[in-house]
Amino acid sequence: MKLGLLTFNMAAEWDLDTILGKCKTYGLGGVEFRTDREHAHGVEIDTDSEQRSAIVSKFREAGLEIIGLSSGCKFDSMDEAELAENIERTKAHLDLCAELGGGGVKVFGNNVHTDEGVAEEDTIKQIGEALHECAEYARELGVMIRFEMHGDFQTAEQCNEIMRQADSEGICLIYNCNVNDPVDGSIRDIYTTVSPNVGHVHLHDLSDDFPYLELVKLLRAEGYDGWCTTEVPDSTDRDRVLGYYVALWDAYLRIAELEA
Repeated sequence: MKLGLLTFNMAAEWDLDTILGKCKTYGLGGVEFRTDREHAHGVEIDTDSEQRSAIVSKFREAGLEIIGLSSGCKFDSMDEAELAENIERTKAHLDLCAELGGGGVKVFGNNVHTDEGVAEEDTIKQIGEALHECAEYARELGVMIRFEMHGDFQTAEQCNEIMRQADSEGICLIYNCNVNDPVDGSIRDIYTTVSPNVGHVHLHDLSDDFPYLELVKLLRAEGYDGWCTTEVPDSTDRDRVLGYYVALWDAYLRIAELEA
């Protein structure tokens, strides 16, 4: 498995050259760009063709990978125009991702609307249908829709049902290391339930009350060879935190290998 940098939150103020330099310094293999937030890196769906070519060239020269895009697109809105706009923005992100040579685009559910009289299963159906359209579009481009276990859609049952209804080879789940996942300190049940659909992992603060060592062991046991990207909280001492983060992750990998 490979460790990469997600630009949300710590890297939000770093420009592209700074991001590439930090990845080289600390041994991160690639970058997942958070879009729709006006981050300093400037990688957005309105980035023009010349800028896109320059981004690809910089990554090639640095020997790093563009992991993909982490968008703010979501599919729960009861407003048909808003839902349609999110689907079109998702497709624009997929076009950008494909042109950059990235692997996929992250999207959300995001909310249930039961307090507004909408049954949860109806929202799940709507999300599944929207994801199917986007995932088939992604498949034609050779990239993936990555659906994050996030917001009101975090349980294994919800996310597996959404994946079933999306029904496409162009979609995978992002296992999001949510702090409410562990049961009696373990994530084995939830992770193994969703793992057939998992194609990407988002990590958070490794000091969270979350069993990251167990996660590494589970990923390793299943032969996971994809990306784990760091959604690290911001810090006044970014370099120190990032250096320690990579060192701790490497230690987890070594422990998992020794105990296998």
